[in-house]
Amino acid sequence: MPFAGQLYSAALRMTRNPSDAEDVVQETYLKAYRAFGSFQEGTNLKAWLYRILTNTYINKYRKKQRRPSEVELGELQDLYLYRRMGEASGASVSAEEDALANFVD
Repeated sequence: MPFAGQLYSAALRMTRNPSDAEDVVQETYLKAYRAFGSFQEGTNLKAWLYRILTNTYINKYRKKQRRPSEVELGELQDLYLYRRMGEASGASVSAEEDALANFVD
């Protein structure tokens, strides 16, 4: 695939995560393949691919910002157990810990 290494390097600079960079490059090539009919001969292919890459990254970033943060179930269970242990020992719980623990309940 043309420019794959260069696109990956650019995606890695944007995402700072190798797995996410691979996803962005893969999606870039998929979008380019689907839109190849609109590509005009004589146009700079590299610039076209970079624009698709950049737009793909921006869209993924915006989508990620709209999504609520994800917390693994194990982390919530650990927090719940930590709170219960504190209550059993009679230790005082900070306001932050109390708020987080109530989130779990």
